[in-house]
Amino acid sequence: MKQPKSDSHSNKKRNPKRKLTIFSWGYWGWGNSARHFVKAADAVEASRGYNPLIFVDVRLRRAARAVCFRGPAFGKIVGDDRYCWINGLGNSEIADHTLKRMTIKNPKEAESLLDLAIEYEKENRRVLYFCACKIPKWCHRYKVGALLLNAAKRRGINLEVVEWPGGEPQTLLETASEDVFKKLQGDSVTFPLPSRLDLAKYGGLPWGSIVKVKSPSQSLLFSSGPAAYVRDKWVLKLSWIASVDYEIQLKKTAVKCRREDGYEPRTSVM
Repeated sequence: MKQPKSDSHSNKKRNPKRKLTIFSWGYWGWGNSARHFVKAADAVEASRGYNPLIFVDVRLRRAARAVCFRGPAFGKIVGDDRYCWINGLGNSEIADHTLKRMTIKNPKEAESLLDLAIEYEKENRRVLYFCACKIPKWCHRYKVGALLLNAAKRRGINLEVVEWPGGEPQTLLETASEDVFKKLQGDSVTFPLPSRLDLAKYGGLPWGSIVKVKSPSQSLLFSSGPAAYVRDKWVLKLSWIASVDYEIQLKKTAVKCRREDGYEPRTSVM
């Protein structure tokens, strides 16, 4: 794939007013099912009018327990033309335990990542950079996002950095059998989706969205994000669950968690 440019910038012929979006992502939960994530992500981007994503690995090391992300495994899944490893954007604290906080190995590599996003924009493709951590704000990728935004400000680029899949929270209406509904009221942490799934719709469900589930006799609500592939089936993971009488409160909770955990978009334009 294209190599990051560390000594030159690619925005010379670009309209600085046009917004550029770079996604961040944590592969937590996808260790054995990365192919399904890529399939869903490609469907989401196609529905938005974009060509398939470019994936940039920003881990310091690739010695992961997750099979699909161990060493060069993920690069083989998506293909070398869609994968790049910039370990200079990794967290040095992983290797040097004397450090007292997250420390990006080479902050200047944010310029290289920004260059890649600008280059691939010419092919109508967007860049997603990733690490393993589940929650954006608890991960060094959030700090990488700040470096990207600072680089964009210096270069006069209108940049948005947002956790995949981006977008504003939505409200979905779903039906369920009494058996599924009973499990939701119990200890179930997932909501099963149809085997023939609209990947663009569910794979691109924004974080903090509200799902209204109705059985033949009753209803409830839960907050969720994009579909996940768990035990050979697509599901929505339940973040918070409530009765229909608490819809306003649930929406407020979902919005608060979305903001506090780092799912809201950040921009270089103030």
